[in-house]
Formats: sequence, structure tokens, C-alpha cells
Amino acid sequence: MKIIFQDDDGSVLREEILTEEEKTAMLTDMADITEWITNAIREKGRRVTDRIIEKSGRGSKHTDPTTKVTIIADLKREKSPLLKSATEKMEEQEKL
Repeated sequence: MKIIFQDDDGSVLREEILTEEEKTAMLTDMADITEWITNAIREKGRRVTDRIIEKSGRGSKHTDPTTKVTIIADLKREKSPLLKSATEKMEEQEKL
């Protein structure tokens, strides 16, 4: 099974290949590998979004999804430090 990650323009960011053995093993623990991966990505996104929203003081995990999108867009437009990438944060830590 090949898993391909693409950006919005269709450029391939990364390709991963699961061996038949990995696939067989994984299917003993889940019904659908792609559904599991999709759920994991969306759940991580939801948790991080909630954390950012709460830290911003503009909402909570109970804020409706449409408002959350607006808050994240506003924070992005404002260049909020809450939206620094993990890479940026690691580089800042290395400088200390």
C-alpha cells in the first residue's frame, strides 16, 4: 500500500509504502487503514486547534467549528505567535 501526501497544488511532499506484512498486521487491529490514518490526522488537528483557540482567549473546545476556523484565520492574519510552526519553536529553543 502506498500512502502519498500532496500539497494543495498536487506536489508530492512524501510517499510511504506499507509492506504487505505491515498491512496484514495493521488489519488485525483496524478495519480500514486509510480511515484510521484520516481519523488520526483530523483528531490531531482538532486537538491542536482547540489548544490554540483556548490559549488565544477567543474561545474554547466548545466553540462551534465555523467560529474556530474564523479565529484561526484571524490569528494567522495577525501573525500570532500561537501559530508558530513546530520547526520555528525548535529553532528558538536551540538558540537558548
